[in-house]
Formats: sequence, C-alpha cells, structure tokens
Amino acid sequence: MELDDFKALYQSRFEQVPDKSRADLEEMLRKRSYTAIERILQNLLWEVGASLVIMLVLAIVMATWSSNVFRWLGVGLVILSIIQVVAFTWQYRQLKTRLNEASGSVRHYLQDIVEVIDRFVRIYYRYCMISVPVAMILGGVVGFYVGVTNDRRDPAFSALPENPTVLFTVASIIVAIAFVIGTYFMLKWYIHRLYGQYLEDLKLCLRELNEPPR
Repeated sequence: MELDDFKALYQSRFEQVPDKSRADLEEMLRKRSYTAIERILQNLLWEVGASLVIMLVLAIVMATWSSNVFRWLGVGLVILSIIQVVAFTWQYRQLKTRLNEASGSVRHYLQDIVEVIDRFVRIYYRYCMISVPVAMILGGVVGFYVGVTNDRRDPAFSALPENPTVLFTVASIIVAIAFVIGTYFMLKWYIHRLYGQYLEDLKLCLRELNEPPR
C-alpha cells in the first residue's frame, strides 16, 4: 500500500468528524438554554405556590392558637411570604417576557438572561444568609427573656421546665447551634438545586458560544 493511500485510510477511519456549523451549534445551545430557563420558571412558580400555602396555614394556626408569641412570629412570616410572592412573581414575569421577546444573536440573548438570573440568585442567597443569623438572634432574645423573667404564661413556653438544669441549657444551646448550621447548608443546597445548577448550565452555554470556531 502506498503511503498516500495509507494516510487517506487512516484519516477516514480514525480522525474526528468535523464540528457542526456555527448555526447548528447556536441552535443546539438555544434549545439547551431554553430548557434550563423553563425549569427556573417552574421553580419560581412552585415557590410562589408554597408561600401562599404557608400563609394560609399560618393564618389558620394564628386564629386558633392563643399564643401571642407565635402570632407575632406568624405575622412576621406572613409579611416575608408576601414579599417573596411579589418578588418571585415579578421575577417570573421578567424572565417570561425576556424569553418571549428573544431576538438577535443567541449570545446577546443568553448574556441578558444570565445577567437577570445571576442577579436574582445572588440577592436570594444573601437574603437567606442574612435571615439565618437574624432568626438566631431573635430566638436568643426570646429565650433569654423567658430564662430571666421566668414568664411562662404564653402557651408557646408552657412546656419548658420551671427550673432548667445546666444539662438542659447546654443541650438546648447545642441543638440550636446545630439547627442554625444545618439550616445554612440546607438553604445553600436548596438554592443551588432550584436555580444554581440551571444558572451554571446557562453560563456553560454562553462559554461554548464564546469559544472561537475550530
């Protein structure tokens, strides 16, 4: 076999198939990004629905339970839920509008979408991370008040021992700290699960578009 014939045979069998055209690549990435955006939109609606259910449950419990402490806590949670419903609904409508009005190049379209979602995820993450220490401080203030004043008239504190031992106090602090740490990691996982992983997919699509053609 001649050297040229062997070279032609080797190329036909072992060399890679040429890459897809730029148009095919853009169309493939457009479909992949659309799937990621649709999942984000679905999760936004899911969180809006969950917030509405939480508000309904809290309203029922506040109306039937005579605990003033829980009522104040419930009012705070209802206000936060209302803010979340408004914010998430606005974010959903903004993304839906961008998705329906997509025009121009895929790169510019993805850059716009990634910017919107990235800003939303960062704000949501900071909001959750600030909420954890704030809730811990409020809980500590309430616990300190009950411990100092020994005021157990509220039904929320009726189950607490009148003279808590050192072991009970230490165990309560350990459980509270473990709960705060667990909440922190749970929220981090939760946000990544609902939004972060799809944002990473969109950023990957954008990086692939920005790579020079081979």
